[in-house]
Amino acid sequence: MSIKKEKIPIVRFRDFSEPWIKNQLSEIAEFSKGRGYSKKDLQSHGTPIILYGRLYTNYESEISNVETYANLEENSVVSEGGEVIIPASGESADDISRASCVIDRGIILGGDLNIVRPREYLNSLFIAITLSNGSQQRELSKRAQGKSVVHLHNSDLKAVKLFYPSYEEQSAIGSLFRTLDDLLASYKDNLANYQSLKATMLSKMFPKAGKTIPEIRLERFEGEWEEKCIGEIADIVRGASPRPIQDPKWFDSNSEIGWLRISDVTSQNGRIHSLEQKISKLGQEKTRVLTEPHLLLSIAATVGKPVVNYVKTGVHDGFLIFMNPKFDREFMFQWLEMFREKWNRYGQPGSQVNLNSDIVKNQKILIPCMEEQKAIGAYFSNLDNLIVAHQEKISQLETLKKKLLQDMFI
Repeated sequence: MSIKKEKIPIVRFRDFSEPWIKNQLSEIAEFSKGRGYSKKDLQSHGTPIILYGRLYTNYESEISNVETYANLEENSVVSEGGEVIIPASGESADDISRASCVIDRGIILGGDLNIVRPREYLNSLFIAITLSNGSQQRELSKRAQGKSVVHLHNSDLKAVKLFYPSYEEQSAIGSLFRTLDDLLASYKDNLANYQSLKATMLSKMFPKAGKTIPEIRLERFEGEWEEKCIGEIADIVRGASPRPIQDPKWFDSNSEIGWLRISDVTSQNGRIHSLEQKISKLGQEKTRVLTEPHLLLSIAATVGKPVVNYVKTGVHDGFLIFMNPKFDREFMFQWLEMFREKWNRYGQPGSQVNLNSDIVKNQKILIPCMEEQKAIGAYFSNLDNLIVAHQEKISQLETLKKKLLQDMFI
């Protein structure tokens, strides 16, 4: 028996005004299960197949590209296009409270998949999205049963109550989220490409061990790079911390001097443009205060991470400061990024790396002329700006998508 309770979402396309209808899923869909197959049945060619694990490792609300294959058996369950699939088991209720729409015909649907075939007046992508978010997703989580392994049966799915609008509005909503997902995928692909390019160029634009020129060099530059100890091209000093650090007298929210913490380094990837915690005048007497940008090196927690402060900063004893540098700051920042993993030689396997000012001072480095340093620094700075721009765009799109998922469904 239909429930048919009417409601409307907070955010809606302008063209639609009719109230949404609420029905039990059993009233508006047919149910079945996938059959057979596991990872050991996968091979390099054959019939495309979806196993339930894909919904955990590579979740998409709409599956259109399947690159796993298996032999088609006589009793295989094969998609007709438009199915909504939901895991039948997982490690947690949240794991299995997600649904995907299968776009294409001819795809094997493996065992441990619940299969929902919506009626013709329902859009499969809309159903997949609404089951994976909001009140429907919470209801799926509540119905999941088990401890070490959680199960979700078709009988559980049938009892789920679903709000839906007209088919046209469902399609418009599905199209919007498809566009958002395509944009996110594009930005993430570009981000991965830029990050890969940077890693490659860091390995090739600085000389390898035993070499005095890099494998890849910017135009117009030639000649061997010069070997120096880092202590020859900067005065290396350690930051300082007031003790005990938990004492509130060291901090003042009205101070203009920030207090640099490891969490700031992590969240801003070493480029410090803001500091939430501020250090008091009394605390400033117990630390090293930088009023201009400087290159720093983390020697605690995120060991070997280079840092530049672009705001007034109090530097604690978990950092080294490069004072009076005879190098281009951006060039050295990128060299330290390239060299970061090599500091691990100063720690025992499984133990904390122990860096100090003497180790850093005595570390040898090959450097080119200042003009080439600036050119290399500018090249990597531009790459970093592209990476940050893509990360920010991804964050904005994910925030927008999350907000729309909250407000466009009931």
